[in-house]
Amino acid sequence: MVRIRTDLETFAPYVPGKQPGDGQWIKLNTNEASACPPGALAALSELGPEGLFRYPDPTAMPLRRELSDHYGLTPEQVVVGNGSDEILSLLIRAVCDPGAEVLAPDPAYSLYPVLAAAQGASYRAVPCLGDFALDLDSMCAARPAITFITTPNNPAGTSYPARQIARICASGHNLVVVDEAYAEFAESNALGLLGEYPNLAIARTFSKAYGLAGARVGYLLGPAGLCRTLLAIKDAYNVSAAAQAAARAALRDRAWAQAMWRAVRSRRTRLITGLAAIPGLQPHPSQANFVLVDCGPHNALRLLEQLAARKILVRHLGHVRGAENALRITVGEDAEIERLLRELSDICRAG
Repeated sequence: MVRIRTDLETFAPYVPGKQPGDGQWIKLNTNEASACPPGALAALSELGPEGLFRYPDPTAMPLRRELSDHYGLTPEQVVVGNGSDEILSLLIRAVCDPGAEVLAPDPAYSLYPVLAAAQGASYRAVPCLGDFALDLDSMCAARPAITFITTPNNPAGTSYPARQIARICASGHNLVVVDEAYAEFAESNALGLLGEYPNLAIARTFSKAYGLAGARVGYLLGPAGLCRTLLAIKDAYNVSAAAQAAARAALRDRAWAQAMWRAVRSRRTRLITGLAAIPGLQPHPSQANFVLVDCGPHNALRLLEQLAARKILVRHLGHVRGAENALRITVGEDAEIERLLRELSDICRAG
């Protein structure tokens, strides 16, 4: 019998959103985009056989160069990973000794405690204040090995101002990682702080804002020394040639991306307005490509099940503080939003 680490005997894995087996569903549960850049599809069709029988660039240097040009950095300040999830895992491996503390607000991306436990680190969640605001005093008083701040927050959709991030960085934390998976849909971000705080890094992804969730490409912008360490400990060929080609093409397809971001923001407003018009539902303000809606007198799990019976998938995060009776709903296409609102209204009015 294989002996497993004793601290993993009660390990609770991350639970992904449901992936239906057919295309007959309206899928609003995992915050994916509903399209991908035409340039990325063209890049894949032009990849050629060497994109399959040759190993990819081990450090994704061409993509790192383009990202560094895009953000006004150097390639040495960029690391590309197999989705931003790999970046987050590498960061914990790089800075956390066994038992070291990983800190994050509560609620936050539910993968953080999973990654901490896998590394043998401890995890501390600092409860958010009302309206999912950061408890800055408590966070600044902590001395963790790494602090994760998801902004916009997942699942709340709340965006945290750069001045709050700056205060945490200045308080003496070893490493502050701003997880900006949804930043392109928000009105602000922490990019302007990168040159000011040497303990700050920003994680981003091509999954949401560039429609490449299936390609799995994430990246880190941060101090060159930290990036060197991540490059040293990552898997040798962690991002496929196809994924690198698609990401490079997507980054260049700026007009498509910016039009998509504008459209999502517009439909987000429509979704919030429509949800608020359904008696009992209370949507939270959102800066992401999803909306968290408190179900009030309605039972969120029942609504989830009733919507699933009508082939509409949304996410219930009953284990998440502040979202126990809420649903997180991805901003879909216009027809998807119209169908969701109609069905949800019928369910709620029927009691």
